[in-house]
Amino acid sequence: MRRDSAAQSALLRLRHLIAAQFRPGDRLPPEKDLAETLDVSRTTVREALVVLAAENIVTRRWGAGTFVSAPPKVASLNMSKIESYRDRVGAGGRIVTLLDASCDLVTPPTASAAALQIEGGAKAWHVRRLFAVNGAPSALMSEIIPAQLFGRPIDPNPMLHIDTSLYELLNRHTPGAAMHASTELEAVCIHGEDARALDLDDGAPVLRATQTTFARRGEPVAHGVSYQRTDLVRMRITR
Repeated sequence: MRRDSAAQSALLRLRHLIAAQFRPGDRLPPEKDLAETLDVSRTTVREALVVLAAENIVTRRWGAGTFVSAPPKVASLNMSKIESYRDRVGAGGRIVTLLDASCDLVTPPTASAAALQIEGGAKAWHVRRLFAVNGAPSALMSEIIPAQLFGRPIDPNPMLHIDTSLYELLNRHTPGAAMHASTELEAVCIHGEDARALDLDDGAPVLRATQTTFARRGEPVAHGVSYQRTDLVRMRITR
């Protein structure tokens, strides 16, 4: 766990270093110099550069070095770890904002009630959020969260602000409440109010993600559906 934490820390610091001190086309210092700057091993630097190359942040040319890539027109959404939409897209240099958000106490939809094991007509919170990337509507997210979580009421209102993600909210309520997530992806056509929210024509193709979030011991704690415009943001799964 310490090794993974050190590698993630080095990766984050290398992202910041590139963003602050280099421009597209610039050549990065050799791995040895980067390792000294970040105070990590060359192996850790090499692993971080492999990840950044997979995300198209850098380009590695055999015999020439590693160069900063020009930002792609479409942002990449890295799905390799549990992380907020804001942080995933923002890591690529995009500006993520929250255009609209609402929160209501409802009878959960049948699929969400089953996924969250909610019985007896118990209520749940429905949080609906519309995100934008560089000012353009990009993702419409609908989350169902039990009104009572681990025997205590949960207040989802902080999610109405960009600064608080679902995962942050859950872990503030109970440490370890958001440990992993299972996501199903499919291409669908979007219609009506949802299409208008994303500034799309009725029937336009989008990526639908249905996700269940689980706590440390495997307890389901949130269930949601999101619609994402693939002309602005695309999923990237790196293995």
